[in-house]
Amino acid sequence: MKVLSLSTAIFSAFLASSARASGAAASIIEHEEKSYLRQNPLVNPNDLIATSDSDAADSSSTTAKWLYTDEEEAIELGQDATTGGTNWKLDGCCGRYETIFLSCFAAYLVVIKLLWNTFIMKPMKLVAVFVHEFGHATACWLTGGKVHGIEVYTNEGGVTKYTGGWRFVVIPAGYLGGAFWGAVFVVMSGDRWASLSIAIIFCVGMAVSLFFAPNATMVGLNIGFIVLTVAFILVDQLAITPFLQFLTLFYGVFIGIFSVYDIWDDLITRTVEGSDAHACHKLIPCCLPRCVGVQFAVVALAFQALGLYLALVWMSSGSA
Repeated sequence: MKVLSLSTAIFSAFLASSARASGAAASIIEHEEKSYLRQNPLVNPNDLIATSDSDAADSSSTTAKWLYTDEEEAIELGQDATTGGTNWKLDGCCGRYETIFLSCFAAYLVVIKLLWNTFIMKPMKLVAVFVHEFGHATACWLTGGKVHGIEVYTNEGGVTKYTGGWRFVVIPAGYLGGAFWGAVFVVMSGDRWASLSIAIIFCVGMAVSLFFAPNATMVGLNIGFIVLTVAFILVDQLAITPFLQFLTLFYGVFIGIFSVYDIWDDLITRTVEGSDAHACHKLIPCCLPRCVGVQFAVVALAFQALGLYLALVWMSSGSA
């Protein structure tokens, strides 16, 4: 019995010492784990929460500054919600503003078609003739020539008197210049401040041309359209916005369409002696006037398509 009691006591002491050893080991392991966690803040939940909050605040401010976080707004503006930048592919087009722009463009085409042969469109036709002649004058100046006079006639004809310059550049600059400036008006109409810029350039060009021996028709035409355009500028800046953009878009659509029609009527369906196509034919005898007209028409149509495309790119990229 004494032996049994002694054995039991020894076994109990062994279990107690084992329990103390296990507790100490557990304490050491726990201590080591806690030490390890403190040495690795990325694993510590408290540290993770603090880091996430600060990062979230920084990320939020950065996102608000640089990116469109509202997906619907980004789609409406035609932008990629993650990348931003210029929307060359027209992804998400077209939103509210692009739809209004395209609707106005189409409406202007219909109105111009319906009223083409009426007196209402006569002033705009003469403006398109002026742009044609001013294209010749600009090309002459840019190539070192001298302009002596610019005239616009009520029969929708015009003439630019000049000497010097590069005839290879000056001659095509009438029809193609009209198509080019029509496209520029369309592009710039997609933004309020851009439309203001092109309106000012238009007024300055009309004013400058008055110093180059204009005829009476051109004097009245230029002064009238300068006053009209300045009036639209003032209304846009002081009262109603947008307002000027509707006018510059109309200028662009009309001038572009008139240029294409003028090429078709003067250079393709018939040949007019003394036209720009005949002048090109004299410079390049192997290129017949109608051939010149077809080339002009292709370039003019390309300008109109490019102008509409760039306007939509500008607007859908968030500039409008």
